[in-house]
Amino acid sequence: MSKAGRRAHRQNRVRNRLDNYSRRQPARALAAVLGVPMLVCLLAAISRPHYGLSLWFLSSLLLIVFVLFSSLTVDVTGTRLAWRFGPGLIRKDVALADVASATIIRTRLSDGLGIHYTRHGWFYSVSGRDAVAVVLRDGSSFALGTNDPVGLWEAIQQRIAPPPATAQA
Repeated sequence: MSKAGRRAHRQNRVRNRLDNYSRRQPARALAAVLGVPMLVCLLAAISRPHYGLSLWFLSSLLLIVFVLFSSLTVDVTGTRLAWRFGPGLIRKDVALADVASATIIRTRLSDGLGIHYTRHGWFYSVSGRDAVAVVLRDGSSFALGTNDPVGLWEAIQQRIAPPPATAQA
């Protein structure tokens, strides 16, 4: 590839990054909640060999859960709103054409973390209480936890807002 071709490719890559929204939220609370029991299980497995196999299994299970839910990444492209946990084995997306509205919300402590049903519909979160509630045109709804609620809301609004009306003569 020529120097000019590389420059054009780099400029297109930067332009595409500006057109799309992507935000990764690390699961710091989950690290604390799962890290302590995992450490206790590992230390107990080492000091109590007769319980070793079950404690190693439990530690491995906690590690798998942590890896699967280690972060929440939300992407808004020209046509899709997508989110995925950790490495992306758990993922979901909706077409932005199906989105009727989005609202910034603050969840209750009882709404918790993870994936579960709340008063806002399905709730996807790994940390914090800030979220964006999304209502689809079919009436269903869900909420996405985020550490950038204003940025996510703006990215969705820019893509679902109808074009400005033009004055007709």
